[in-house]
Parts: sequence; structure tokens; C-alpha cells
Amino acid sequence: MLLGNSIKLSEACNYLSDVGLCAKDYLNRELSGSLSGGELKRIEIAMLAAKKSSLTVFDEPEAGIDLWSFNSLIGIFEKMHHEIQNSSIVIISHQEKILNIADEIILLSNGEIEKVRSKR
Repeated sequence: MLLGNSIKLSEACNYLSDVGLCAKDYLNRELSGSLSGGELKRIEIAMLAAKKSSLTVFDEPEAGIDLWSFNSLIGIFEKMHHEIQNSSIVIISHQEKILNIADEIILLSNGEIEKVRSKR
């Protein structure tokens, strides 16, 4: 359940599959402290994708993610962008691959906006 919105098990499996996880691997697993940092990050991204909010903020989502998962992140962000109408995704990142999918890039330096680049 996500803030009062429930999803079907098959939908949850699809979101987890998008981030490279198999839901069946977690059904009977003790989760208290047994998840790796990469697993936690993937589950967090899947939960945010399932939430379908009008504003989603990711702070360095690639941190702790292996190369395969990093490459799939771009697809996840693009899918979120296309599926959720009138929404915004803010991604704080230093990775050029992620920057390349942005509609707008805002460069901050010492807490000040230094440059803005828009694809529009």
C-alpha cells in the first residue's frame, strides 16, 4: 500500500522487475538488516515509481548501484516521465548519462544557480 493506494502483487512484481529484482526472492526473507545498499536503493526506486506522484526527487540515485542497474535507471526514469502526466522528476546527479535524459539541467555552485540549460 502506498499512501492509501494499493497495488496488485503482479504490479509490485513488475516494478521490482524494472529495477532488476525478483519479488519472489523477498517473499519469505528476513529483511531486518539483510538487504544490501544496492537492494535498498532498487526497492526505494521501485516504490517511488509505483507511487506515481506529481513530484519525485532522487538524490544521487546511482549511488551504490551496480553498472547493470545504473544503465536500467535511465529507462526507469524515462518510463516514469512518460507514464505520469503533469509530473516532474528532479534528479540530483553528477552522472552524464542521467544528465543526457533531462529536459532541463540546473547547475548549482555554492548554493547558487550558475547555469540553466533547457531542451525546450
